[in-house]
Amino acid sequence: MIPILLVDDDPDMLDLMELAFKDVGNFDVTACLDARDAVEVLKRRSIAVVISDYRMPVMNGGIFVRAARDTGYNGLFIIYSGRGKDPLIDQARRDGADAYIPRSGDFKKELASIKSIIYNCTADASPE
Repeated sequence: MIPILLVDDDPDMLDLMELAFKDVGNFDVTACLDARDAVEVLKRRSIAVVISDYRMPVMNGGIFVRAARDTGYNGLFIIYSGRGKDPLIDQARRDGADAYIPRSGDFKKELASIKSIIYNCTADASPE
């Protein structure tokens, strides 16, 4: 099982992602609506992959990736956001995000891209 942490302030998107990863069967999913809660999860649990929105209140994806890295988290960090090509996304990558997947409206394609990154970057993963 690959432990993943999903972070998005949109409860519908969070539920959709959670169901999609649980359906695969080889992911242990933790979901948070707030990046502050996610930082606490990273302090308490071993997580291999973080998938986070960028636009979130209180702590956006760029601040969150820095906070996650400050906890000692060194796993895969994916920004999954509709934000687009923008200097803030580039800054989040400089701050420690490993990948950026834009939300274009084709969830199945985006999910396939995310899973491909996870399987390619996680040594103990095996594709479905």
